[in-house]
Amino acid sequence: AALRRRARDADLLIATCRYYADHMATYLEVPRERVKVARIGITLEGHDQGLADVSGAEAPRRAGDGPFTVGYLARICPEKGLHVLIDAFKVVVERMAGLDVRLRAAGYLGGRDRAYFEKVKRQVRDAGLEGRFEYVGEVDRQGKIDFLRGLDLLSVPTVYREPKGLFVLESLANGVPVVLPAHGAFPELLEATGGGVLVEPGSIDALAVAIEALLRDPARRRELGRRGREAVFRDYSADATAAETERVYQDVVAVRGAA
Repeated sequence: AALRRRARDADLLIATCRYYADHMATYLEVPRERVKVARIGITLEGHDQGLADVSGAEAPRRAGDGPFTVGYLARICPEKGLHVLIDAFKVVVERMAGLDVRLRAAGYLGGRDRAYFEKVKRQVRDAGLEGRFEYVGEVDRQGKIDFLRGLDLLSVPTVYREPKGLFVLESLANGVPVVLPAHGAFPELLEATGGGVLVEPGSIDALAVAIEALLRDPARRRELGRRGREAVFRDYSADATAAETERVYQDVVAVRGAA
């Protein structure tokens, strides 16, 4: 109720995507036209190092050396869906019997989520995946880039409707395609970047099928990674976000001035 009262004082509200603009306009009971979208962006410095072509013309991932590696890069908590990914990963391992497939996770683990992570580790043990799963902990900026460049694909199957998805942009900036649930900001991000695959939210089988299909198709992985990388460097830099936000401000000022 307090948020709704205060929202009436604002000439402008800014959301990170169309999904969240629609959601918050309803939630705050404000006209949708007062909620503008300025897409999020990332600082690209570092993501452009060591890769052949910043435009994305050449995918950075290796062509078959080492294990197939699925990654998770997000906060370790129930809402981000690591437990969902582990269930799907178990199915992938069974379907790709005889191949070396790994799951690596990185991200902040807070005190309130330690009990959840203990359940995740038991889930890994019960599934017989201990030799295939690794949690590398929280990573700094360079550690994050190094982590991403060791992946074949990234999947963060959130169980809630994610309004941002910075990890999607970070993954694509390094040429790593993504497999994500078709809700929240993800459909918009993949429509704009072409860097991944959407699956039915909450479906373990659909997630496993999509992951397996990409692992078995290196040409498609490279193409999705190339498209995503090119789009992020073109449209999702921090500078692009600043410019888009400034345009939104200018539009509102112009309307107010005209009134």
